[in-house]
Amino acid sequence: MRALLTACALALVTLAAPASAQGRLGAPVRTQDVVDWSVRVQQAERGGEARVVLDAEIEPGWRLYAVDSPVGRPLAVTVGALPAGVEAAPLRQARPQEGYDEAFGSDYTYFAGRGRIVQPLRLSATAARGRHEVRGAVLYAVCDDSICLPPARAAFRVPLQVR
Repeated sequence: MRALLTACALALVTLAAPASAQGRLGAPVRTQDVVDWSVRVQQAERGGEARVVLDAEIEPGWRLYAVDSPVGRPLAVTVGALPAGVEAAPLRQARPQEGYDEAFGSDYTYFAGRGRIVQPLRLSATAARGRHEVRGAVLYAVCDDSICLPPARAAFRVPLQVR
């Protein structure tokens, strides 16, 4: 019975999807189709700060919630296990745009066109030298003027060379 109810609920959600969430040839638009992420690392020596730079290319007409947005699904970055002597510092972001969300009745911050998030990594003077891998993910959400798509997760892996 539970499976039948779940299937019915899924069918209703699918049938109720608005036309603005339809892509070419009627295919549904997914959050991952709206934002293209690229990632790179700005290296640093022990005692310095490396930076994982995450750049978002956002399709025209869509808005990506910023890290500090008080409404919606603010962008978040998680980082996996780091090498000894390396720790994640608070996120930084390019200056977002500001808008007013009628649905929430509140101001909010967002990126349109492009966005940049930086995850600083502090390297202690005793950080383990050598090549390491930093793994993580970005959790994000997008909206246009008529719909918000479900949040998505974009995983990343980048090399970190500690000198």
